[in-house]
Amino acid sequence: MKKLIFLSAINFILFIIPINVLAHGTETHENEEVVNYWNYGFIASLLVLVTFLGLVIWMKRKMNNLDVKNKENRKKHHAVSKRRATYKWISVLVSVSTLFFLMMININGGEKEVTFKHIHGLGYTSDGKELFVPAHDGLRVYKDGLWTVPEEGKKHDYMGFSMVKEGFYSSGHPAPNSDLANPLGIVKTKDLGKTLEKLDLYGEVDFHGMTVGYETQEIYVFNPSENSRMDQPGFYYSSDDTKTWNKSLLQGLEGQATSLAAHPTKEGVVAIGTNQGAFLSDDHGNHFEKLPRLVKISAISFDHQNNLLVATQADGVKLFRIELPDREVSELDIPTLDGDSIAYVKQNPENKDELVFATNTKDIYFSHDGGDTWNQSVDKGIAKQQHKNN
Repeated sequence: MKKLIFLSAINFILFIIPINVLAHGTETHENEEVVNYWNYGFIASLLVLVTFLGLVIWMKRKMNNLDVKNKENRKKHHAVSKRRATYKWISVLVSVSTLFFLMMININGGEKEVTFKHIHGLGYTSDGKELFVPAHDGLRVYKDGLWTVPEEGKKHDYMGFSMVKEGFYSSGHPAPNSDLANPLGIVKTKDLGKTLEKLDLYGEVDFHGMTVGYETQEIYVFNPSENSRMDQPGFYYSSDDTKTWNKSLLQGLEGQATSLAAHPTKEGVVAIGTNQGAFLSDDHGNHFEKLPRLVKISAISFDHQNNLLVATQADGVKLFRIELPDREVSELDIPTLDGDSIAYVKQNPENKDELVFATNTKDIYFSHDGGDTWNQSVDKGIAKQQHKNN
């Protein structure tokens, strides 16, 4: 009997010890492990509770079957009664633990904390209802004011991430539990990452500098080194889904490239940001025109009204809109970002007033009025779960 009580106590103690004392998992799977921990704890406690309640009932029946007029039976009755009382107390303790685990399941089953290890891009779905963010260990999705981690699809490290009307293109590295080769080369998906189609340079190149036209699906890449499809480093483009590649001349481009963007609807139009300014080409990057006023570009993107969104860090962090083709430049009012810089900026394809930008310190801000006011949605890589006001 004492052994049984001791084992039950040990079982209870093991379940209430914090999981990080007993398990060593990666940060990527920590939240999933915690949720599983509470589920397993609840199931185990429930089984123990049912077992001891059964013992209480059995002891009660055993007591009823004893004739207490008999001296020996009275001793047995007393012993059984003490055992039944012990089982009742154990049942009470296990009931408390069962309720505790049930409470933790309810707490953790609600809105879970969503974190961003890195931010490697931004991209809206074609209906404008979801924003996808590659975060080093898979994707994060923003919808109706809530951030989630997709359950389907491997947690690949997407680089050169480019959302298009029918899905997204990317490069990068496969998830640790994936059977894909490293690096990914260029892949695309039409089901938002559930499955990937290998396009080119699979297992050869990781393109950090890559952009794809939202509707044109023209692909532009900065190729870092010679490979099986490109005989030297440089800027290349493909208009046929990587079947053929052409090397661009880059005439007129100055400085070190920091960002690039393909026009969503116009073939051959591409913009590159450098530490020397913003540059625009209408012939697939063969010749570039330097746009006025702007230097030290940290992010560049076309919106869906034939404008450029350009982030700079020359005199503090600033965000500009350049209206094409007249080249009129206007500054948007953004929050103070001391010691930071804008890494990515995008416009919602279905709502011209919705803008989003991400910073190098993993902050994400949204504007729903064309850039007049901004709300922070991610703070240093931790999502703020707040429903959007329409």
